[in-house]
Amino acid sequence: MTEIFEDRISNFKNQEIRAKLISDRWSAARALLFLSVFLLPYWAYKSQGTSWAFCFFVVFFSLFLIAIKKHLLVERIYKKIGFLVAINTDELARLNRVFVREETGLEYLDVNHFYASDLDLFGKKSLFKLLNRTRTSDGSALLANWMLVPASKLDVIDRQLKIAELSEKINFRQEFESTSMLYEKQDFSTQKLFHWLSENTNSKSNNAYQKAFYLLPFLFVLVVLAWFFEMVPASTILVSFAVNAYFLKKISPQIKQETDQINSFSGALEAYIEMIRIFENENWNNQGLVKLQDKVSKTESILKELNHIFKNLSNRSNPFFLVTISIPLFWDYWYYIKLNKWKSAHSILLKNCIATVSELEALNSLAGFKYAHPAYQTPHISDEIFLIKTTSMGHPNIHPQKRKNNDLEINGLGSVIILTGSNMSGKSTFQRTIGVNVVLAQMGAVVCAEAFVCSNMQLFTSMRSNDSLEEDTSSFYAELKRLGLLLKTLDKSNNAVPILYFLDEILKGTNSKDRHTGGKALIEQLHKLRASGLISTHDVELGNEYEGKSFIANYSFSSTTSQGKLLFDYQLRKGVCQSFNATELMKQIGIAVDVL
Repeated sequence: MTEIFEDRISNFKNQEIRAKLISDRWSAARALLFLSVFLLPYWAYKSQGTSWAFCFFVVFFSLFLIAIKKHLLVERIYKKIGFLVAINTDELARLNRVFVREETGLEYLDVNHFYASDLDLFGKKSLFKLLNRTRTSDGSALLANWMLVPASKLDVIDRQLKIAELSEKINFRQEFESTSMLYEKQDFSTQKLFHWLSENTNSKSNNAYQKAFYLLPFLFVLVVLAWFFEMVPASTILVSFAVNAYFLKKISPQIKQETDQINSFSGALEAYIEMIRIFENENWNNQGLVKLQDKVSKTESILKELNHIFKNLSNRSNPFFLVTISIPLFWDYWYYIKLNKWKSAHSILLKNCIATVSELEALNSLAGFKYAHPAYQTPHISDEIFLIKTTSMGHPNIHPQKRKNNDLEINGLGSVIILTGSNMSGKSTFQRTIGVNVVLAQMGAVVCAEAFVCSNMQLFTSMRSNDSLEEDTSSFYAELKRLGLLLKTLDKSNNAVPILYFLDEILKGTNSKDRHTGGKALIEQLHKLRASGLISTHDVELGNEYEGKSFIANYSFSSTTSQGKLLFDYQLRKGVCQSFNATELMKQIGIAVDVL
C-alpha cells in the first residue's frame, strides 16, 4: 500500500505544478483586462466619443468577467489537486499509525457511554482518528454514531456490500473527499440551514410597491437608451436612479436579513452540488448505492438554481454591482422572490441531499479503511444468540510491526473468561482489541483479523475508574457504580441483545479478601444473566477456584526475565498465570525489596 500512495502523491504533485502555471497565466490575463476596462474606454472617449467609449467598456468588462470566472475555475482545480496530495499523504501516514488530521472526535464522547471511553474510540490515538475520512460536520457525526450504536445484522450487511464496491473506487472516493475540502473550513451549520429553510420569507411589500418593482426597471432602461441616442439629458438617469433607490430601500431590510444568513451557506452548497454530481456520474453495481443514487437523481440542476440565487443575492455587497445593476434593475428583489419560491418547493430535497452526502462520507471512511488494509477481513454476523470467534485478531491502532495477534472463542450466554497475568503483559490491551473489533464489525467495517465471527451484541466496559472531586467519588466507588450500571442494564434486558462485557482488574481498590469474595459473587451473578465476557484480575486464587467449571475459561498473559530485563510476548495462553513481575518492577525503580 505504501507504494500506491507514494505514486499517487508524486503524480498529483506534478499535476499541481502544471495547474499553478496555468493559474498564474490567468491571473496575469485578469490583471491586464482589468486595466483595459478603464484605459481603453478612456482612449475611445478621447478619440472617438461617448458611444465608442461605452462599447469598449461593455466588451472589455465582459472579457474581464470571463477571465475572473476562468481564473476561479483553474484556481479551484489547483486547490483540489493540492488536497489530493494532502489526502494521500494522510493515508500514507495512517499506515504508520501517524495521524496528521487534528479532528479527535472528542465532541462525540460521553464518559457515561457503555464502552466509548474505555475502548478509546475518540481522542488523539483513537479508532475515530484511524477511520475518519469525513470533511463535513454531519458526515463526521454520522460516522461517530455508527461507532456508538451497534447496527442490526441487515444494516451491517448492507454497509458491508456498499463498502466493498466503494473500496475499489479510490479515484471516486478521493475526488469526493477533495471536493468537500474546498469548503471544510467554512462556518457552516446544517442546523442553521434547516432552521432557515423553515422560515417564511414572503415579501411584506404592498401591491403599490410590487407594481413599482415591475415598472421602474423598464423605465430606467428606457431612460438610458434615450440618453444613449441623445434624446434626454444625463440628469434624467440620475432622477430615475434615485427613484429606484427609494423603493428598493423599503424592502432592503428583509433582503439583508436573508443575505446575512445565506452567506455562510453558499460556499458549502457548491461543494454539495459537486459531490452529488460526482456521485451521480459514477456507475454502481451495488443496489444499495444505486438506491442512494436514485434518491438524489436529477437534483443537481435544482441545487444549482438555489446556488445561482445565492450568488446573485450576495452581489448586493459589491458597491459597483449595487450601483450599476442592483438599484437600476431591482436585482435583489427579483432574486429574493425566487428564493422564497425555491424554499417552498425544494427544502425537503436539500435535506435529503445533505443526508445522502453524510452517509457517503461515512461509507467512504470505512471503504478507505478497507482499501488501506487489504489483509483485514470482512466479519460474518452470526444468527447465534451469543458467539464471538476470531483467528489472529489484533488491535488496528497498533502498528503492524508491533502488533501481536491472538485467537479467541466465546460461545453461549453465561460464559466467563478469567484473565490473569503479570503487570503490563497485555490483559487490558487484549480486552480493548476484542472490543474495538466488535465495534468495527457492527459498523459494517473490516476487522483486524484473519477470520472474525460474532453475533449481534451490546458492549459494556469497566476498565478505567477515576475519582471525582466534583462528585465526591473515590475511584473504588466509581468502579462499583459502573458495575452496578452493568447489573441494572442486564436486569432490564431479558429480551434485548445480549451483552459482551470487559471488566479490567475488578475491585482493585479494596483488600485481597474483599476483592476475592466480591469477585466470586460477581462471577456467579453474571453467569445467570444474559451476558458473557472477560474479567481480568491479579487474584490467581479466583482463577484456580473456578478451574474445571463448565462456564469458566482461564486464560493468561505472562512475562519472563532475562539479564534483569522484563520480556513480554503478549500471547494469550490457556490456564491461570504462573509468573508475576511486580517485585521485579519494584526493584527496577529502586525499591529495596531484597532487604526485607
